[in-house]
Formats: sequence, structure tokens, C-alpha cells
Amino acid sequence: MKRFGKILSGLLAATLCMALLATPAAATGDSAFGGDASPVILLHGNTQSDVFLYEADNVTRVLDADGNPIKNWMPDFDTGELAKRIAGPALLSLLLQRDMGLTKALKGWFSDSLYLLAMDDKGMPAHNMRVETYTDANGEPLSLAECSEELRDTANRRLHIDERDPRLGDDKIYYFAYDSFGNNAYNTRELRDYIKGVSRRHGDSQVSIVAISLGGTLINSLLHDYYDEVVPLLRNVVFAVAAVDGTTLVGDIYTRQLSTRDEDLYRDMFPGLLEAFGAPGWIGYALNIAVRFLPKKLLLGSIDAVIDVLVGEYLSRNTTLWSLVPGSYYEAARDMWLGGDEYAAIRAQTDHYHEAQKDSRANILRMRGDGVWVYSICNYDVPLFAIAGSYSKINADSVLHLDSTSLGATSGYVNTPLPEDYRPVDPQCTDAGHDHMSPDGVVDASTGALPEQTWYFRGGWHDHSSSNDLFMRLIIRLGTSGEYETVYSMPEWPQWNHARESRWLRVDLLPQAEAVDPKELSEKNAAELAGAIAGAKAVLAKTVETPGEFERAQERLLAILVSLGLREAPKPDYAGVILGPVLSFLNGVLYRFPGPRGFFDPFRVK
Repeated sequence: MKRFGKILSGLLAATLCMALLATPAAATGDSAFGGDASPVILLHGNTQSDVFLYEADNVTRVLDADGNPIKNWMPDFDTGELAKRIAGPALLSLLLQRDMGLTKALKGWFSDSLYLLAMDDKGMPAHNMRVETYTDANGEPLSLAECSEELRDTANRRLHIDERDPRLGDDKIYYFAYDSFGNNAYNTRELRDYIKGVSRRHGDSQVSIVAISLGGTLINSLLHDYYDEVVPLLRNVVFAVAAVDGTTLVGDIYTRQLSTRDEDLYRDMFPGLLEAFGAPGWIGYALNIAVRFLPKKLLLGSIDAVIDVLVGEYLSRNTTLWSLVPGSYYEAARDMWLGGDEYAAIRAQTDHYHEAQKDSRANILRMRGDGVWVYSICNYDVPLFAIAGSYSKINADSVLHLDSTSLGATSGYVNTPLPEDYRPVDPQCTDAGHDHMSPDGVVDASTGALPEQTWYFRGGWHDHSSSNDLFMRLIIRLGTSGEYETVYSMPEWPQWNHARESRWLRVDLLPQAEAVDPKELSEKNAAELAGAIAGAKAVLAKTVETPGEFERAQERLLAILVSLGLREAPKPDYAGVILGPVLSFLNGVLYRFPGPRGFFDPFRVK
């Protein structure tokens, strides 16, 4: 139950926009460092800063029952309390096959769980929430070299900064911490002041920014509201899986367009969601069967109850989360949730951000024209989380749709090439000698705002970017480059690449293998260990991923460690092998008869 609670919180409380950033292990000479390298500001993604609840004295942190400081992000839902509240209503609802207080109990528990996300009528936190910033007593930015060990450890834990190229010292790295469930306008002003502060600390020099995920929305606001103040201070800007046009995932939540089609509710959604969060897919098939004990009307009502609380009570007042609503969704979502006079101040702010969102592409191109080197790195060919109604229509990285992170590239659905008669509309690159079509034919980068400064990783999951050393090495390369790079100026970094999850190999398996004394091994084992280590290092040194090559190198290294007794062999998933096919088959049968409805619904419910 605890695991399910964490999965549920990841799905519904902040809407799955986690984007953990990691920087790479020591690079292979492919970064353009120098004595004049500009300071780099890391603009983190959702929930990557600590925001604590304080007493009225603004000094004392409020503690929970276990003596731990209370934070406002990613609530750890008490599923035990949920069971107590809904047990009676759920049992009655199942017996009588109608809502006997189940949705009311569910709404009450969910509302109480999210209370710290409350905002006032002006879109500011209703509780005394304070961000732990990387600044001195006067609010001036501190580099990581100047921060306490505790803060450095926190930054490293969030962004894996300790794995970066060692030539980029802590004295040049700054971490802009902000409340990702706070106020967008407030966060933008703080970012403006932070940029100015970092520039002052380095002799009025230019600074570089790596904007990660949600951080891309702050860049939209920054360019719209403070262009003339900040652009002259910028050198490089890297959009890293940035939500420049939000995500259709959040747009679907705000407009009640979740996956409630028959095939989603009773066949596809739960297995996909559970697998996405690392749980066995057969549990999803089991859930498909379990939900059939509820009447279809009650199942849909329960989903509406969650949305009523999540958006109606909390997200509708949160201007930062509103910035994740794509421009094409905004007006419908605003009319749905912000129509009353009590929302006037918030509506004015979200309307203002919508203008910044609409001007984003023009402002980015203007910034490039004014001498700032602007780049984008994105993932593609991973379906959006199946909770979103748009998941079966668009290309994504599991959290953000590709149009947002690529600044406007055109794509077919996941693993689906564009039609043979496809012709780009308004391409930004019209050079006949340039081919910006992905080798698989799925993506046309020529229609993006920066076709020659955007790199793509096929199969990269949004929140797994931290594990892709190629993705992170490219971020550092572009964020610290002293030259204006393009997909043609760096042949070792092609525009189209494949994602790989190498963190386990880099920080766990390989160090363990290198610590083994070959003199204590048999000649055969010593030779195999040396070969496996060399193979792993050779793969990691490459900047172009060949599908399957990395996995083979990792499996070889793991195998020799297992044979030496230093690792346990992976345990077979017997439950998955047996239950998976059985439950999958049963789901298919049930989808045909009795069909997409509850077991006790008297007829096919639409």
C-alpha cells in the first residue's frame, strides 16, 4: 500500500513532472572549458528544491509526528488513513453497486493530504512555506564552493553534480532553488535577481543557464517580462527536456481529458502506468479486473472526484502549475476553472503567462539574434503516461510532448514514421543540403525553432535523463562552450542519437569491478574481468550509442561480478512469467465479454 501511495502521489500531486538532472562522469576531452568559462546557473525542474513549512517566527521549521521537517512537495499519502476512511463506503458501494459515500470520502482524504499546496486568492502560498536557497544572509548567490556541506550534498543528491567534468569547478556552479508549487511571477523575479547577482560576483560577466523541465517555463516568463534586463547578461542557454509549451499531460488534467475511454479504463491504462513506475505489469492487469467490481459510473465519478480536489481546490490557484498547461489548452482550462470573480487576480497572472508562452518562440529567436547561444536537448519516442487522454496521439518522453521540448518539431506517433506524402509546414531550415529528418522517419526537426541547435535522444524517458550520460555530457558541453555550436560543428555529437541508462554501470558496477585485485583471481577470471572492464569503458567513452551495445557490455560486467560472488544473479520474475500471460489473456476475454463495464452493470454502459 505504501508503494501504491507513492505511485499515486507521483501521478496526481504535481502531475508527474519530475526531471532529475545529473551531470556526467569525467568527460573525454569533449568540453570547451577555459579560464574564461562563464558561471553556470542550474535552473532545476519540478520538486528539486527543499521548501519547508515554518512557524510564524520564520526561523523555526514545523516538525511532523516523527520529528521530521514538513515539506510541501510530493505529499506522502497516508494510505492507511485512506483505508480507514473509505473502507465502509467502499464496501457499501460494492454491495449496493452505487455511490454510498465513496467519492465523498475519497475527496476528503485527498483534500486533507494536499493541504500544504493551498494558495491564496493572489496565487501566493497560503501557508508559511520557505525555499532553502543557495544564497548568503543578504540574499546574494553563493556558488557551490561557498555553500555549506549540507547544501552541497543536497544539490549533489538532486542533480548528481559530483559526477560532472572535474574541470568545471564548484566556484562556477550556481543552483537556483525555487518553489515549484509556488507563484510563477515571484519565481521569475527571483531568477532575474539571481542572474544579476551571479553576474556581479564574477565581475559583471555573462552567465550561462541550463533550464531543466519546469525551468523552461521560467525562461518564458523571464524573456517576456525582463528581456532587456537579463539578455545582455546571458552567454549560453540550454533547454534540457524543457517544458517550453507545458505538457499535454497537465493540459488533459486541467480540461478533464484523462484516459477514460473503454480501452484505457479496462485494458491498457493500468498495465502501462504500473510498468512505467517500475512495478510488474501483471499488477496492472489485476487492477483492470479489480475495477470491474465497481459500477462504471462510480469508477468515472471517482476519477472526477480526484480532479475536483486536485485542480478545483489546489492547482487552479497555482500559477506555476498553470504554466505547464499548453497554449492550445489554456483558454478551455481557464474558462473551466477561473471564471469566478474570486479568481480575478490569478486569472490576470495566468493570462499574462499565456502571452509569454505565445511569444516564447519569437523571444528565443530574438535572444539568439542578440548574441546568446541557445540550444535544446530532448528525448522522443516514449509514450506519454497513459493517464493522459492524449497519450495515444502524440510523441513524448513519458512526461512532456515532443512539440514542447523540441520547440516545435513535427513528429508522428511513437515509433510511427511521418506519412510518405508529408511536407514540412514553415520549416526554419530550408537548406537543401541539410537533412533534419530523423533516421527512423518519425521526427522532422526542420520545423523546430532551432533546427541546427537541437539534439534528440530516441527512447529517452523524461525522469531517466539523469541516467543517460550522453544526455548529460552534451548538456555540459553546450552549457560551457565558448563557441557557437551546431549539429554540424560537433560531428561526435550527431543530432539523432539513442538514449541509454548508464548510471548503474558508471557509479556502481564499474567502480566495484575496478576495486577487485586481479592477483587474487584465477587467470581465466582475471582475463574476463579485465575484458569486461575494458568493454564497459569503451562503450562509455563513445558519444554515439548503438542500440544493444551498452546493454551487452553491462551484462558482461555483471556476469563476471556474479561469478566472482560479488553480486547476486538477477532473480527470475516467476510471478510475471506465470501471472502476466494468464491475466493478460483473461483481460482480453473480459474486454470482449462482458465488455468494458463493471461486472454487475446490467448492460453495456456508455
